Amino acid sequence: MAKKETTKKKVEFHLTLPKALRGDKRPRLAKRKVKKVAPAPPLIEAKKVFKALVKTPGADEILKKVPRLAEFKLWGPVATFSVCQKTGTAKYLDIWDSDHFDGFTDMQRCLTDCRAWFSADGFTTWGSGQTKTGRINCYFKAPATGTYVCNVQLQSHAGSAVVECLIDSFSYGPLPFNGTINQPHPAILSAGFHHFRIRQMSGSFFFLNLTVWRV
Repeated sequence: MAKKETTKKKVEFHLTLPKALRGDKRPRLAKRKVKKVAPAPPLIEAKKVFKALVKTPGADEILKKVPRLAEFKLWGPVATFSVCQKTGTAKYLDIWDSDHFDGFTDMQRCLTDCRAWFSADGFTTWGSGQTKTGRINCYFKAPATGTYVCNVQLQSHAGSAVVECLIDSFSYGPLPFNGTINQPHPAILSAGFHHFRIRQMSGSFFFLNLTVWRV
């Protein structure tokens, strides 16, 4: 029996002339006012990263497996990612579904403050879809097989936020934070290129930077 051929309906844009006779009144400045959050200074000291690592649940077990982690003075910076610059073996910084609210996190301000904002709830008057689909991909090269620490620096806005961090396809699980957080993620990596990914789960936050250290 011969198959019935189906024809796809052609989608065509048709010009119309709508009437929008009830325009918005000019909004008061207060309606667009957002509480400012000062950018946090970038964390580039291995000692502070190690302190954050030790305070993280599960650190004792990791330190037993990799005692060299405690020798933070011997850590070497491999790559750094931020909105305004990349260093070392940092190859690509991909930012998906970031939000630009004029006067608060417009593109120029993001570059000036060296951070990217991911909104969550609110701002529907200005067209926000209240999506929580922010994604960050940091692609870097590990110069040799060994132990590395990927320290991510984030800053929540107007309350707490939760993200998921991954190294390649491995997920570290949900990371909740309120305010500025420096969270180290240890990993044993093969020589070559790897992805460190950050996925928005809930809440509004800024991506500040990611620094990769070789132990």
